[in-house]
Amino acid sequence: MSTQATRPIGSITVLYPTYNGGELFERSLASLRRQVCSLPWDVYMVDSGSSDQTLELLQAASVDFPVPFRYDSIHSLEFDHGDTRNRMMVRTRGDLCVFLTQDAIPASEQWLEDLLRNFEDPGVAAAYVRNVPRDDADPVTKVLSANDLGYRTESEVVVAPPDFATLDPQSRRVLANFNTVAAAVRREVWELCPFPRATFGEDVIFAHVLLETGWKIAYDGEAVVLHSHDYGPEETRRRAKVDAEFNALWLDRVSIASLDDANTMTERFRIPDREGLIGLGLKGSELEEAVKRAEERRNATFQGLFEGSHAERREQIPGILTEHRLRVLFVVHSFPPETRAGTEVYTLHLAQALQERGHEVTVLARAELKPDDAGGAQPYIEEGRFEGLRVLRLRRALDHGSLRATWDDTRVEALFDQLLDAQSFDIVHFQHLIHLSVTLIERARTHGCATIAHLHDYWALCARVQLIRPDRNLCENNMGLGCLACVKEKRLEQVPSLSRSGRFLGPPARALAGLLGASKPGRRSRRGFLRGLMADFSDMDERGGQILGALGQADLVVSPSRFLREKYLVSGHFHPHRLVYSPNGLRVDGLPTEKRTGGAALRVGFVGSLLWYKGLDVLIDAVRALGPDATQLELHVHGPFSPGKDAYHAELAERAEGLPVEFHGSFGDEERSAVYAGLDVLVVPSLWYENSPVTMHEAWFTRTALVASRLGGMAELISDGVDGLLFEPGDANALAACLRSLGEDREQLRSLASAAPPLKTITEDAADHEFRYRGLVARLRRS
Repeated sequence: MSTQATRPIGSITVLYPTYNGGELFERSLASLRRQVCSLPWDVYMVDSGSSDQTLELLQAASVDFPVPFRYDSIHSLEFDHGDTRNRMMVRTRGDLCVFLTQDAIPASEQWLEDLLRNFEDPGVAAAYVRNVPRDDADPVTKVLSANDLGYRTESEVVVAPPDFATLDPQSRRVLANFNTVAAAVRREVWELCPFPRATFGEDVIFAHVLLETGWKIAYDGEAVVLHSHDYGPEETRRRAKVDAEFNALWLDRVSIASLDDANTMTERFRIPDREGLIGLGLKGSELEEAVKRAEERRNATFQGLFEGSHAERREQIPGILTEHRLRVLFVVHSFPPETRAGTEVYTLHLAQALQERGHEVTVLARAELKPDDAGGAQPYIEEGRFEGLRVLRLRRALDHGSLRATWDDTRVEALFDQLLDAQSFDIVHFQHLIHLSVTLIERARTHGCATIAHLHDYWALCARVQLIRPDRNLCENNMGLGCLACVKEKRLEQVPSLSRSGRFLGPPARALAGLLGASKPGRRSRRGFLRGLMADFSDMDERGGQILGALGQADLVVSPSRFLREKYLVSGHFHPHRLVYSPNGLRVDGLPTEKRTGGAALRVGFVGSLLWYKGLDVLIDAVRALGPDATQLELHVHGPFSPGKDAYHAELAERAEGLPVEFHGSFGDEERSAVYAGLDVLVVPSLWYENSPVTMHEAWFTRTALVASRLGGMAELISDGVDGLLFEPGDANALAACLRSLGEDREQLRSLASAAPPLKTITEDAADHEFRYRGLVARLRRS
């Protein structure tokens, strides 16, 4: 591939991640404000949960900054050194992207212009600049910075030698030095080589990839930022340990091999540090005290480097992509028009958004056999199109002969293998695998595809998916063999005791199942009662570990809510850094921005599937509990409604008798606008740990006030009394009180509706996934 830039640099974007920036951020921002640059430039900042005055500074700067200035906020769990910088890149358009940290202060008004000149050479992909300790820095900090690669005075352009890949780790680390404290990157290079997801050192890994593929990296000793840290010994040790762990993990480099080496290095710097402090004018007791602090920090550094040098795990340095277009395969348990629940609709919208970004997208979805298929027909794949997408429908009956068949099916695996043998995909994004086979993740990896598993519910933890039992009792986690009673809907009161005894019953059940041949494939009708019972015990005992273990093998796992992420983390099957919290995006086209004028009655809505665990009966009971006040309210229910076929629907119809409740039935995407335009309040009364309901995001976008159960992802989304109201799940009287309050206080209603937080659009979500895709594919496709 070419290692010469093809796009001229016509604009610059300056990017800052911020978090409790304090006084140093004020100084950095003030210096940036004074920059004089020959090219048009703008600023974009992302804050990750500041609790000081940083957000106020960002708000003020967005009003009067001399160039276009935007900022955004993410939760602290979303922050990652590599991912956050990628996120900033994908939301901006500058040809040259300049990175600063909040405590790096450009030393002159020409700093941005000076940095720009490094890119007159089309072979330079990135450049970073000299750091100089601030004038008010501790003298010890100034002395300890003297030999740092980022503080040297001489400029240079680094080109890797032909044998770069075979150099020893130390030599490669020195050559690949790069620091996003203050640096610039060509956008056209980043598009093929995004920053890796990393807790530390994303800049060095990035530089390593560029050098290995023939690009140049410039170090500018004249474009200076003031940047230093007066760390104490403990913080110094912690950071050194992180640095050493990074070197071991990514570069296979041992920073300090032994405690003796650490002590030797401390001793080696004792005299030079004293001389440096004398050179700064220190003498007498001030000098001796500084010498002591310097020795403490040196010792802490080398101790930390020793402690972090022995990480056993190793990560693969990425490669660089050769083309922008990616071949993406989505795998999902169902898909429109057959079903239009949250996971299916999200998959549809994300696939469309990625296709609009120029990628080749295919959806593989399980579907029912057709009416004219012979009974018991083998699964097969049928190709078609839906709303502009290529859709492969894996038609398979759901008359499972065992519990295991809901997550493990060799026939599905064979069809998947045939598909990947015949067609080439860069990445497979698994949205849901129920009624397919969890082994597909490992099979995709075997075929050389990068993989992402997306968590939408608790299926891997709960055979019923929602962590709620038919008796409406919630489960905090997987209940082991207790789940069998839940699935069979028998002796539900024994679920806790079965869960506790599972570790004793599981092994003999598996052994007996093996003796009886219960693990062999076949329909349950062909098995004896004892064999079937033992098979169920064995399957349920193994279910959680097998599904969780398979999901944990994905290159990356995405959770749209923090609550859901934590539920999966406690299972012990996921590395925290590979289980990403990333809110789902919302398709906003077609949603109304204005409300239809209504009458005096409060227009309350329920939108979604009419399933018992969605709690619509609680909402109807709340309307009844309002008594005479119910006449001041209208309840509009939008969702599939078949009281003649569904017992729960029939119960809802009976509960609603005589109340101002209207069942409107199903609606399509094109009707979303009309639904929300006619609502003042959306109620989400779910009894289960909802993840991140699409309807709540739609309500916020359409300025519809929100009321929801204080449970799971619903409680995570709403700040009670600020941008919505929360009530105790299942408590109809508490919900009635919320509705009465909103009906009586229309100012509160307007306040809640207008306080909606910023929402991620599906377009932004597709851009976020795109850079994740590129990063994962680059790790597999080194070139």
